Amino acid sequence: MRTPHEAPGLWRASLRVADGWRTVREPRGPYATASMLEWGSIAKGLVGTTAWLTLEVDRPVAYYLPGVADDEMTVADLVRHTSGLPRLPVTMRDSLFGDPYRKAVGVPLDLDTAVPVTPRGHFVYSNLGYALLGAVLDEVHGDWFAAVHHHVLGPAGISSATLVPARAERVVPKLFGRVIRPWALGESSFAAAGGVWSTFEDLCRYAEWALEPGAPPSRTVSWQRQGASTWINGEVRAAGAVVANAAGITAVVHALAKAPHAADAIATALIERKVRKTSNG
Repeated sequence: MRTPHEAPGLWRASLRVADGWRTVREPRGPYATASMLEWGSIAKGLVGTTAWLTLEVDRPVAYYLPGVADDEMTVADLVRHTSGLPRLPVTMRDSLFGDPYRKAVGVPLDLDTAVPVTPRGHFVYSNLGYALLGAVLDEVHGDWFAAVHHHVLGPAGISSATLVPARAERVVPKLFGRVIRPWALGESSFAAAGGVWSTFEDLCRYAEWALEPGAPPSRTVSWQRQGASTWINGEVRAAGAVVANAAGITAVVHALAKAPHAADAIATALIERKVRKTSNG
């Protein structure tokens, strides 16, 4: 049976233990020739924290954006995925091979599409909800990404984060010798739902800042929890990433051209292996 370190394919990983970070797998393939990788929905952590710090989260979204049809959904609903909004608007096709965000490049978010399809208060994962949250932050701050820089990226010591990195700097896989073109998420009105890119090292800096001992709950308000485990993950066209914490160990994993949630599986295995190794002395 393979150990986590022997998992096939292209991926990077580091572990944060009591005495600091440890590299699990050195850069190879595209990771060795380029530096900027996609966060996917891990970017929601940046946006959720900024909203929690700068907005009155119990106010209705319509207070900030009067054009929104539902006058009951709150900012907190958007952060927690309890607004009832669908994952994507019905006008957008979610396709494995197409790019659902290409038509949203350079086009403002259509507030008429922000119509709940399930009862408010029930968890329904929604990229539309975070695109709407980005629009709220734009309305309040002028630019949601500038606000994220001020309230999260700067304090976390992250300098490389961007929405549209140079093509030569992008860590992307190839299929039959051709680069798999990333979704145009960062260029679109859905950028706040997952359009951030950075170096792997800066992704680790975000993990360390968000999970810093004694940090306020606002730093992980968009994260998921189950028992003693805390994590945030993201999946885009040909990449997946996760920051996971359990048993005092944090794993940061980024993977290319693997099955959905492969990064999560690797992170879980790495943490479990480290716990067993520590327990056995």
